[in-house]
Amino acid sequence: FRRYGSGMNKQLLDPFEADYPERIEDELVHEKFQARCCAFNRRGTLLATGCQDGAAALWDFDTRGVIKVLQDKKLQEIPAAIAAIGWSQDGRRIVTAEERGRVRVWDVENGTILYETNLDSTCLTVHINPSNSSEILACPNCGVPTLINIEDGSHRLIAGSHIAEPQVGSNARKGAGEAIRNYAASYSPSGAEVFVGNGKGMVSIWRVEDLEQIGSLQLPSNTAVRNFQLTRDGSYFLVSETGKIRVYDSKQSTLYREFFDQVNRTQWRKCCFSSDGNYVLGATAEKGEHTIHIWYRENGQLVHVLEGPKESVWDLAWHPTRTIIASCGQSGKVYIWAKQYSENYSAFAPNFKELEENEEYIEREDEFDLIDHHQIIKKKREEEEAVEVDITTLDESTAQTYGLLEIPNELVYLPAIPDPDQQMATAKDDDPTPAAQIKTRVFKNGLEVQVIQAKRIAESNLNRHVTDADPVEQVKKQKLESS
Repeated sequence: FRRYGSGMNKQLLDPFEADYPERIEDELVHEKFQARCCAFNRRGTLLATGCQDGAAALWDFDTRGVIKVLQDKKLQEIPAAIAAIGWSQDGRRIVTAEERGRVRVWDVENGTILYETNLDSTCLTVHINPSNSSEILACPNCGVPTLINIEDGSHRLIAGSHIAEPQVGSNARKGAGEAIRNYAASYSPSGAEVFVGNGKGMVSIWRVEDLEQIGSLQLPSNTAVRNFQLTRDGSYFLVSETGKIRVYDSKQSTLYREFFDQVNRTQWRKCCFSSDGNYVLGATAEKGEHTIHIWYRENGQLVHVLEGPKESVWDLAWHPTRTIIASCGQSGKVYIWAKQYSENYSAFAPNFKELEENEEYIEREDEFDLIDHHQIIKKKREEEEAVEVDITTLDESTAQTYGLLEIPNELVYLPAIPDPDQQMATAKDDDPTPAAQIKTRVFKNGLEVQVIQAKRIAESNLNRHVTDADPVEQVKKQKLESS
């Protein structure tokens, strides 16, 4: 709690304060890996970033350091940037999509490639099935949304979403049977359905088992669906188009509310829900602006505008369990937005009063008596009204909302394995400098041999400078040899 509450007691926080981020708390910066997209694992303990050089860097979100790098070191060609990234529910697999259309599935623990395929164009969205980690959903920009089974390599095309429906009127001949682009696709929380948004403002719902279309929704403006996301419980989904973010009821497929910038008519690059679905986020697509709007979903009120550095926003993600937002900037940095907590001691002690200056206190007559009858009566009343509260059992509805139901063999954390510096690892054994010999022993023979080697070097240096004419130095030499 220290990082997210500035070391304060959690009971001292005001329970009625707004639960949305307000400022940049930290920056995730690495000289080798410039982030283009980001995604949290199911519990928010790890953050995966797709980088400009084709690598996927995994950050430990507690220590805010790179814990593992997924990269194909045998690749001969110049790597392409990662355009989309996603996690499996158990946290053991990551799917990445490059700008050239290459899609890979990685084993997080071993860092190996489990599956690789090339599609026709860049995939703007890629996901792993929540209920089947062997199936992924890839949505190429100029192709057909595809369900890929990484076990047998089979591809199932959602072909119907790629053809425009016949239109009525003067544009009937132009629109009928025309191939259109798909911009967004996502699984339902159960993994049984797939939602696809295309370039004509159509959102179609398909059953994964037999790829039968079970529903569709036409947006009023008939413009391209740029973003699509469902809440964690699947009750609502949002779509973004030209200047507007629309939230729909998933069960009834009806418009719930619209969100837009009433002043500047801003275009949106990335949109998402908060972890509990109560807030809607929109990141602007303007160049040189790192601005994020936050609306309250229930009433559509704009509650806050986050203004960051003078650079564009590439991607956006809300932490699964905390009031934290991660946003990727054009410079390759990942900005961590958090709430600015304020201490409220009255929440901990209702009778507490904060003083701005010293005041003279007049004690009661019986305030410091050894036997306080008021305290005895109060204690008896508290014992009678005491209710046993279970704080260990996780409520099923709450766990479902935050996606915290137990999953067998789930990977939550990664062990910290330091990546040896190349310059230190290539030091030669015959290097005359003591430092080079010590560094060589660290990576080749282990830490224990390193200490022994360091001691031998110290002895040799001492022997080199000791002369027989100096009796004091001779005594020091004998003490060192005896030890």
